[in-house]
Amino acid sequence: MSIKYNREKISDGIHFTTLLNERQKTNTTVIHLVTGLSRDTVSLNAVIPYVLAGTNSSFTTLTALNRELNRLYGSVIKGTVTKVGDSQVLSLMSGCINDKYTFENEHITDGLTELMLECLISPHIENGGFFGKDFVLKKQELLDDIEAEINEKRSYAFKSAALRIFENEPSAIPVKGSLETAYAITPVSAYQQYKKLLKTAQIEIYFVGANEPVRSKEIIKNAFSALERDYAGDNSSALSAAKAQVCRVTEAHDVAQSKMVMAFKTDYKSTVVLKLMNAVFGGTPFSKLFMNVREKLSLCYYCSSGVNDKKGVIYVDSGVEHSNAKKAEDEILNQLENIQNGNITDDELENARLAIINSWRGVSDGARSIADWYFQRNYSNGSESPEDFIEMLKKVTKADVIDAAKSLKLDTVYILTGKEAAHNA
Repeated sequence: MSIKYNREKISDGIHFTTLLNERQKTNTTVIHLVTGLSRDTVSLNAVIPYVLAGTNSSFTTLTALNRELNRLYGSVIKGTVTKVGDSQVLSLMSGCINDKYTFENEHITDGLTELMLECLISPHIENGGFFGKDFVLKKQELLDDIEAEINEKRSYAFKSAALRIFENEPSAIPVKGSLETAYAITPVSAYQQYKKLLKTAQIEIYFVGANEPVRSKEIIKNAFSALERDYAGDNSSALSAAKAQVCRVTEAHDVAQSKMVMAFKTDYKSTVVLKLMNAVFGGTPFSKLFMNVREKLSLCYYCSSGVNDKKGVIYVDSGVEHSNAKKAEDEILNQLENIQNGNITDDELENARLAIINSWRGVSDGARSIADWYFQRNYSNGSESPEDFIEMLKKVTKADVIDAAKSLKLDTVYILTGKEAAHNA
């Protein structure tokens, strides 16, 4: 199902994008504040969307806000924070049913838009900062999230590997910061950072629904046009340069199963070709890594690969016995070499292609996935639809995949292992 795409400028650094799909039964609005990753502000930024999503100056408790959302036919407002390349993205998302499904054709989309904007632009404050009781709860949630990532060893290994993969680059910074930076934030410091972001951040607004949001668009335009702005400029990400020598790090921790993250870097231009190469390599359950390293040779409990196209990185994420780590690394490199040498069957290539096509066709199944797709494309200065990418993918040849594989250079090997295994190594 094709999506009608339109992107327009509201003011300096603020764009409104409508994504219309006649199958949509709901209306979804996503507001992204995009800013550069910085150790000084990462935790300050991370707590902001969660605080904003819980109250505003009119509905000063979560109970009051939820009561209003329930009145609007069970609408929702949520806050999230994510990392895209070298950028930190603070997001507010609201969702409701299409107005035509209400009992008396109420304009709940407009009402929800106004409520969401009040959360964003008129938060609940006291004494020059975010309201203390709300802030304490949201700060604790942030601390809990960071601790959970430390305790979940696969995510901890991935985050620790990123520190080495992207050394001296913004992308090395964890999206929610560290326990140290999170503990240091206060209601006043977070509020001051919030005010700065409203002035300086790149702001991307997406509406996904079946019909043009005429009134809601005007409400949004009026609200954002009234903001005092000192726009810092669009955010972008630089490809990560490969190191002159492979960075090898083994870290001892309280783990029973070792985790190994390998990173390869590339300056290959085509994202579509890289995604197909990755799917053949380790991005599907029938990839070379899964079928050989995990299934045939049983060297890993799990073994898969992924693409960070904003940074030009292919990573391999695996769980191994420490004694098998070197064997697993060698076999992962061997499977990459097989692709580089053209040892790819027609079935491997076409199954990988079909898996990606099915994934991209599924983008239009959800409002958030539609908004996320176009945000990712806009961030890269593009506007291609999933259908555009599918047509490009159909034209990718085996030779293209081989060339993409040959462009990869091993950059980092990070192993998180048990203290006893590290001591005996």
